[in-house]
Amino acid sequence: MTVLEKKDPTKTSTDHLALTPLLEGESRDFLNQKPELVDLLLSALGSPLNLVFPDRVRTNLENFERVFSGHGLRNRIFFAHKCNRSDALVKELALTKASIDVSSVEELKHALACGFAASRIQSTGPKNQDFLALSLLHNTVISVDSLQELHQIVALKEHLGTQEKTRILLRVCGFRGDHINFKTKASRFGTPVDRTEEALVQMESHSEQLEFLGFSYHVDTVSIAEKALALENCLELIELSYDYGFEPTVINIGGGFKVNYLEKEEDWNRYTTALKEAVLGARPSLTWHNGSYGLSARNGTLTGSLNIYNFYDPSTGPDFLNELLNFKLVNLNNATIASTLRENGIELWIEPGRSLIAQCGLTVARVIGLKESSDGDTLVLLDMKRQDVSFIDQELFLDPIILSNHDTTSAPLAMPTPVYFAGNLCLESDLITKRQVFLERLPEPGDLAVFVNTAGYFMDFSASHSIMQPVAKKVAVYKEHDNFAWTLDEKYCAFKDKARQS
Repeated sequence: MTVLEKKDPTKTSTDHLALTPLLEGESRDFLNQKPELVDLLLSALGSPLNLVFPDRVRTNLENFERVFSGHGLRNRIFFAHKCNRSDALVKELALTKASIDVSSVEELKHALACGFAASRIQSTGPKNQDFLALSLLHNTVISVDSLQELHQIVALKEHLGTQEKTRILLRVCGFRGDHINFKTKASRFGTPVDRTEEALVQMESHSEQLEFLGFSYHVDTVSIAEKALALENCLELIELSYDYGFEPTVINIGGGFKVNYLEKEEDWNRYTTALKEAVLGARPSLTWHNGSYGLSARNGTLTGSLNIYNFYDPSTGPDFLNELLNFKLVNLNNATIASTLRENGIELWIEPGRSLIAQCGLTVARVIGLKESSDGDTLVLLDMKRQDVSFIDQELFLDPIILSNHDTTSAPLAMPTPVYFAGNLCLESDLITKRQVFLERLPEPGDLAVFVNTAGYFMDFSASHSIMQPVAKKVAVYKEHDNFAWTLDEKYCAFKDKARQS
């Protein structure tokens, strides 16, 4: 196997709208050292195939821990399970100091089966009775989503006869502040801050059954100022809690620490600029059926906003956490968030999802063939479907790496060719990329398309058995005596595999 898609540095910026993926660590080394093994695994296990690299999750966790240590903060780091259902990744995290955040009864069962003690598990999100009951029986921390859920917990505790106090966080939303000039987004999760006293009254009347740890939130934004406002509100609520006899010491600020997917900022800027130019009519469309991702043109002017994830970001994961902790709170004499938490004895909990498993996964699919659409567009057909590598309906703005089974000594195309990668479903909408990808060589049947950094949400979240096409199998890849070894994801044994290396 050879890498087919080699970028020519002599091409000008207008020749090639590349979105070269950032490839680091174990996944980079594996592709460089064992491309033939990738082909063999697909031949044996089918296309598409997900590869996960559990060793990498330890590196990512240590980077988060280093930030907390530098600020001298008490903390807990919860992996947000929903972003990947891998056995290997969860088993590996169970051997660390990490905790885990689960949002369904099956995720809770999975976390327990992979080795997490209930004391390291938080149950969150909407909860049916089965989920609440198992959480209560194991005495996980419960992030309470509503006043009604609080009622349910008390009633169910009595029915189940659990004796231990149930540890709870109250999830809140609807943050406000007179010193800011923006309005936070509406949220379907949590209790509005202006109804917090109702929850405190309810918890006070059941204080013999409940242990109130503190407050939690998740703000659907990457704005540090908005995240800081939510934290300020929680600090005020902690003070309010004292009036009801509580002494909460925890604030859980959720996730949203971002991931960088691309090698170069100029690639991202060039491509997004070209998208805007296409909407304005200054260049041909770059998208299937002229999709505009939230943009439109009116009288020669762009309106709307580019509604896509920022695939290039220089401040992600631990760096973003560090920025947040260094943010100064105007209402608290410009004290930093870190110093405020430290001086008030507050323990900070976070729930990184995709940022904790950045560079932990690849998704690979076999090329079926090439064809032309009714409009003359070149389609590269893959033996996978869009749901195998997509998060809800987000577009994937990184180019796949093409591994070729064929002779690649022929000269590249005179100009990069725009193509769409299409899936194997009998649906017009089944396009892996609804935006053009520019290739200097066209792949052939049997070649492989490798999508990089897909562990966080992309490989699992939307996967389905549509038209009885299989969901991708998953393989765990790890180092064994300086060589790469692999096993089926469900067969991965973190303790045994670590012992082999010693």
